[in-house]
This record gives sequence, C-alpha cells and structure tokens, in this order.
Amino acid sequence: MRSLFVSLIVLGLSVCAFSGYDYQISSGFFGNLTIENEQTLLMTGGGGARLTGQDNSILDIKNTSPLAVLSGGIWDLVIHDNSKLLLSGGHINRLDIGEDAAALLSGGQINKIISGYSFANPLHIKIICQTAVYDSTTKYLNGVWKDGSTFSIFFEDRSGYSSIVNNITIIPEPTTMLLLGLGGVLLRRRQ
Repeated sequence: MRSLFVSLIVLGLSVCAFSGYDYQISSGFFGNLTIENEQTLLMTGGGGARLTGQDNSILDIKNTSPLAVLSGGIWDLVIHDNSKLLLSGGHINRLDIGEDAAALLSGGQINKIISGYSFANPLHIKIICQTAVYDSTTKYLNGVWKDGSTFSIFFEDRSGYSSIVNNITIIPEPTTMLLLGLGGVLLRRRQ
C-alpha cells in the first residue's frame, strides 16, 4: 500500500512537471494580460501593451516581436507580490518591479527599469552578463549580455524607496567565470 502511495505521488509530480505553462504566447498583440495565483506564462513571440505578474506567478519571456506601437514588444511589464520573471530575450519598454518580486535578466532589450523596495523586504534583481558598468550621472547600466549583444538600461528610482542600484546583482556568465578562475589558478602557479 505504501509503495502504491509513493508511486501515485511520483506520477502526480511528473504530470505537474511536464504539463507545461498555463499561458503560451508566440505571436499576436494583447492589450492587458494579468498572470496570477501561481499561474505560469511562456512567451516566445508577439507583444502586448501591459503584462502583469502577481500572486506568485512565473513569467518566462524568451522573446517578443520588435518593439512597435500596437504591434510588438511589451510596453509595460509589471511584476510584484512574490512573482518571478525570467527574461532571456525580447523587447521591453518599461519593466516595473515591485516589492517581494524577483527577476533574472540574461538577454533582450530593456529600455527602463523602475523599482521600489524597502530594506525590510529587499527586491531581488540578478543580471547575468559578460560585462556591466553603471553610470550614476546618467543612471544607465551599460553592458554586454552573454550572447554578445549590448544593452543600455535606464534606472528610475521610485520616490520614498531605496535606489534600485543597491539591489542589483551582476553575475558574470559562465565562460567569464571560467576564464577568471583559470587566470587565478595560473597566477597562483607563477608564485
């Protein structure tokens, strides 16, 4: 009886793991779309005026069509309420990240990030790239994604909150980490 119970649990987890996303977008243009209540979205093309992730949702954006009025890209992408964003491609005009949300950015074009968080509930933004340099005068983060394409993202702080720059973590992509590690080993051997 116990092995039957364990088998049913494993089968249930397998079905959940392979059932896919609640929403999949590969073309077209939507007005307003909200992903909520632990729902998931996979976007590989198309675009929209406003996409919101809330209530523990997961947004996996691999690509969009090019940013164009009423036809492509995402003009306003908002995540909050413990939602997660995985962005590896596509065109985003404005990314608004609220408290308790997390974002992993590894590609694409993002014109502006606006965010607000308190130190009690820090916002988590991780950027995986080859290089990144922040200019505090212009408020732009400029760099190179892991695929070799460049980015230039304007940071807009929300009034009454800590600066977004205080909660950005830059993660060098694996090849860069490997080369840095190899360089360290070679330096040690020389000494």
